[in-house]
Amino acid sequence: MPDSLTAPGLSGYSIFDPSDPFEDHIGPIYYQRRETGVHCALPTTAVHTNAGGILHGGAILTFADFALCATCGHAASGGKMPGSFAMTVSLTVSFLEAGSIGPTIESMGEATRVTGRMAFARGSVTQNGKRLATYSGVTRHIARDKAMGRRDDERLTRVAGGTHPPGPPDDVPAPEGYRRELRPSPYLLHTGPTFFRDTPDGVRVVQPTFQHMLNSGASVHGGMLMTFADNAFCTAITSRLDKAPSTVMFTAEFLSAGTVGAPLETTVDLARASERFAFPTGTVLQNGTPLLNYSAVVALREWKKPA
Repeated sequence: MPDSLTAPGLSGYSIFDPSDPFEDHIGPIYYQRRETGVHCALPTTAVHTNAGGILHGGAILTFADFALCATCGHAASGGKMPGSFAMTVSLTVSFLEAGSIGPTIESMGEATRVTGRMAFARGSVTQNGKRLATYSGVTRHIARDKAMGRRDDERLTRVAGGTHPPGPPDDVPAPEGYRRELRPSPYLLHTGPTFFRDTPDGVRVVQPTFQHMLNSGASVHGGMLMTFADNAFCTAITSRLDKAPSTVMFTAEFLSAGTVGAPLETTVDLARASERFAFPTGTVLQNGTPLLNYSAVVALREWKKPA
């Protein structure tokens, strides 16, 4: 059974057991089963801040992924919680409004179809009644015991009330020829450092992996992969175009499971850019294995380089 928690304003909510290292690291993220579905909640704090002082898109992507999987797992299990283990196949998020730091973000998705192996859902991320984003996605459901087998193989502990492995080290050295991201933020410092370099083929971005990035099945969390991709193409836009980016729409296709050890890497392809918008695309790799395809629409603003 899940562990009941008593966070302010969230009495009667729970986290998943076994808990999820990445969700606990950025949250934790809570849920409550209701007659009409699963209500999900993430209290926002200073660690969720982006370089512009508002709620980071990576936090919204991670939360949307959680809500999608909770909705699909619940629907595929006939209303039971925790439901079958839902693995995201694809997810599209449209960003509508800027979120603030402090108020909780919420979502209760709607399962639109469930088949023998797949589930489809859509929903909105809200804050104080305001819609910040909409999402739709597809998951594949498998037996929870099967998914947890990898967790045991990786010796991930099962701790009541949340798994809290240490976050990224403070002194991760830059790979040779790379430098740190151009627009650091509390959220990116919290999730882990990234490094980039310009190449003839595009801007190449890498991120070391650590245990706090894992999901409850001991694979790199989908929210972490999307956070990395979002940071990668925003870094590429700032480096190549000298603009401050704001993601408008993000689409991800999940291809393989990642592990801790080898870094995540991607070369961002800026397929098109105008004065107001950029259209990046690319693939996140680990040890040459494709983990995630991504594409996005990004709004551009003027950016003043640090002195």
